[in-house]
Amino acid sequence: MKDKTVGVSIHVFGVLAVVAVLWAIQLVLPDFYMTMWNLMVQGDIDGLTDYIASFGYEAILVSVFMITFVNAIGFPSIPFLTVNGIIFGLVPGIIISWAGEVLGIEISFHLTRTLLRGQAKKMIERNDMLEKLDSYSCIKTIIMGRAIPYSPNVLVTAFSALSHISYKDHFIANLIGKIPAVVIEVWLGHDLLRFHEHWGRLLVLILLVVIVYGFMWWRRRHRPKLAHIECHHEADRISVTKK
Repeated sequence: MKDKTVGVSIHVFGVLAVVAVLWAIQLVLPDFYMTMWNLMVQGDIDGLTDYIASFGYEAILVSVFMITFVNAIGFPSIPFLTVNGIIFGLVPGIIISWAGEVLGIEISFHLTRTLLRGQAKKMIERNDMLEKLDSYSCIKTIIMGRAIPYSPNVLVTAFSALSHISYKDHFIANLIGKIPAVVIEVWLGHDLLRFHEHWGRLLVLILLVVIVYGFMWWRRRHRPKLAHIECHHEADRISVTKK
């Protein structure tokens, strides 16, 4: 009971902290949210790049915050990942984007599991298909889901939150899985916007992506039973630990 109370208190404190940060930004920059929203809706990448860059050194914090925020509420973060490569350069842009993605997904995961965990357990127990799907939820599966470029983070987060995977295992899977996805998304976005300068490198990247992910798909397709056994063993380990 004490652990449960501590857990609830931490979640409440976290929500209050997020609300305080959002409110503080509104006070300091009244037009911030509206400007960001309009640029995102219009798909104005150049405008978004100029606006974030206008914050100077604070642009790093602005970018991490926006990527974290949109991921936390389930919105796509691709526009921000695209401009990061342009504003900060390829490698720094990848690191900044990865940090924002991991933070935002973790917040979304915790919120979703906190709000829907009880209902999810009942649904899984009553539905054979959902129970079978849950048996595949392990670190390797979540890493695979996170590693797919341009896939909606909210779908993998929902699946993870409704599954048996632990907070620690999800964090590890999120930490590792987002690395290849973010590298590809920032790199592709950067080179597409600068196609006349980097068309050769872009073609090489696309070829490598097709080869690597094609091999991963082929390997996964020919080892479905083994993957299921591994996830099943992990589920048993978590169950025994809890007991």
